[in-house]
Amino acid sequence: MQTDLPYILALSFQKGIGDITARKIIQFFGSAAAAWNCKPKDLMQISGIGQQISKDFGNKKWLDLAFNEIEYCKNNQINILTFYDEAYPQFLKECIDAPLVIFCKGNLEFNHLSNKKISIVGTRKMTNYGRNFITELIEGLADFDVTIVSGLAYGCDIEAHSNALKNNVVTWSVMGTNFERIYPVAHKKIAIEILQKGGWITEQPSFKIASPEAFLQRNRIIAGLSDITIVVESAFKGGSLVTAKFANEYNREVFALPGKSTDVLSIGCNYLIKSHQAYLVENSKDIIDYFNFNSKKKPKQIDLFIEFSDDENLIVNYLKTNGKQHIDKMSFDLNLKSYELMPTLLDLELKQIISTLPGKFYDLL
Repeated sequence: MQTDLPYILALSFQKGIGDITARKIIQFFGSAAAAWNCKPKDLMQISGIGQQISKDFGNKKWLDLAFNEIEYCKNNQINILTFYDEAYPQFLKECIDAPLVIFCKGNLEFNHLSNKKISIVGTRKMTNYGRNFITELIEGLADFDVTIVSGLAYGCDIEAHSNALKNNVVTWSVMGTNFERIYPVAHKKIAIEILQKGGWITEQPSFKIASPEAFLQRNRIIAGLSDITIVVESAFKGGSLVTAKFANEYNREVFALPGKSTDVLSIGCNYLIKSHQAYLVENSKDIIDYFNFNSKKKPKQIDLFIEFSDDENLIVNYLKTNGKQHIDKMSFDLNLKSYELMPTLLDLELKQIISTLPGKFYDLL
């Protein structure tokens, strides 16, 4: 899709067209380049496209901006990934509103299946209770293959990044601004340190002015990149609850740190747990147990004398390669309906080859 890159970028800059509609346009015409010079009447066959959008569609200024952006990224060691690139994060691609384009800088290996991505989010007004939890959590996870994902904001975000760096754990910063304008400026030094082993991610091009909406939008990327999301401290309203909402919509597990009912910054977490939108988490052991990290330190042995059917072999080999997986992800990867998988999964469980875990996850014993 590299030859289509300028047109995909131009399409992402086009006003009034979101990520979902942009992908519809590319699918309809076969490529962004083919769509660029289409007739308005053809464009309006696509749901979500009205006369106002079709009038401005294909404006040369967006294509000029796209070529300028490509040159800017080339000169600043920024990688542009489109939804159609093999290197685009597979987890994020599974989300219905995944960004059409993301900009990346640093050492980012998105698609290592054994590495578990853990987003840590929470209030900017973090207390010592939240700080101590994050410190213990990341120290406890440091011996395992994890990546810490957060948003570089004050409070819980920067605490998560800082502890990851201190414990030599890979960390990714998902930004609501472009890379020209690191926000907040006070965190620029830590942001640069993150580049050494982790990286930066944004959907904001270099010319885009920061807006409050962009910070809410980036929360879907934090949730979409991650296996799980952990909410540390939050009032009843806040960006971290938005991230948790996205994670639940993407069928990812959410964990929340409980607190006293009288603590304002625990109300949001307590609500998530009480309303069954999050599991309760108290320390790193809860996350280690969830991922079954202890047994992952050595390869699992399958009894060589057990005979498997073709379907059983397919699932066993899949779990050997990918580790614990949600049934929906297995269904997608194996191109089988969930109801087609269920009988085989049950047989393997009865043979004590796999175990059923909370949240419709399966793993080898």
